[in-house]
Amino acid sequence: MRRLARQTLLLVPASAAGLSKLGGDPDLSREIAWPELRGRPCAFLAQVDLAVLQAHELHDWLPDAGLLYVFVDLEGYGFADQVQARFHSEPASEARPPRTHDLRFPERRVGFERYTSLPSLDWLGVDLTEVDLSEDELGELAELPDKPFGDEVQHRIGGYPSEIQDGQMAVACELLRRGLPPAHDGTDITPAILRASKAWRLLLQIDSDPALKMNWGDGGRLYVFIREQDAKVGDFSRTVTLSQSY
Repeated sequence: MRRLARQTLLLVPASAAGLSKLGGDPDLSREIAWPELRGRPCAFLAQVDLAVLQAHELHDWLPDAGLLYVFVDLEGYGFADQVQARFHSEPASEARPPRTHDLRFPERRVGFERYTSLPSLDWLGVDLTEVDLSEDELGELAELPDKPFGDEVQHRIGGYPSEIQDGQMAVACELLRRGLPPAHDGTDITPAILRASKAWRLLLQIDSDPALKMNWGDGGRLYVFIREQDAKVGDFSRTVTLSQSY
């Protein structure tokens, strides 16, 4: 787990004004259509200034600059496209409000704080029936990925997800992108699927956050993944959203 550690950036309240934020109104050009899904407009979720993010020199699979806008279909739980991302090189001259107040979260300007994230046993595909460990040892390993973050709300970019439930997320993303049923419905996880799953990166993890009136299921999280090769060329149109709750 430690050998495969990846760096992640926690989105924390900013000490100085900047373009990156959670909630509020996006600095979205009128050239970009406000995302709609299943006949309804999405809510604005986050805006990320990639030039500031890339100053941390952690995520070479993301563009060096530009703004990433993130929206969510508030009634789209379970859909792979629940979260929509848009990428643009320049911010608009003024913030663009949503059509209705119901689609607006309170605003929090954010900065980035570096942490080390570890893969879970589930992410690694460890078969717990084949390991010679006590229940206490398994419990300690299960808690290890969350230890660096303590009780903090975890809005994050990059690294490994903080999973609430089991479910090999990278494999789940690959199956959803291929239009295949999940593994628990009988899909055979072939070596080709396993190889392809290694290209998925955690674009954004959004936690439930009472201060921002964000609640995903029962205090759960949204996880937005993207293939590394898509992110590198600025194509954010084929992300996959997973959600988990307690």
